[in-house]
Amino acid sequence: MGTLWQDLCYAARTLARRPGLTAVVVLTLALGIGANAAIFSAVNAVIFKPLPFRDSAALVHVWEGRNGERYKRGEDIRPA
Repeated sequence: MGTLWQDLCYAARTLARRPGLTAVVVLTLALGIGANAAIFSAVNAVIFKPLPFRDSAALVHVWEGRNGERYKRGEDIRPA
């Protein structure tokens, strides 16, 4: 534990002597942590949380075309 404390003190002294390097280190850490939190929040909301409906596995996607044509999922709907 003593060597860890010595290493932390040395790192603090080194960063205090170089304010430019300190700014770059802090900015890099802030951007990395912020990006990680944002991506996790998006993935958590989209993938991990269940849909807010009762029996969400039974939901069906219904889609109708311009003239009342019905399309199956994955069907090519481009005009011939």
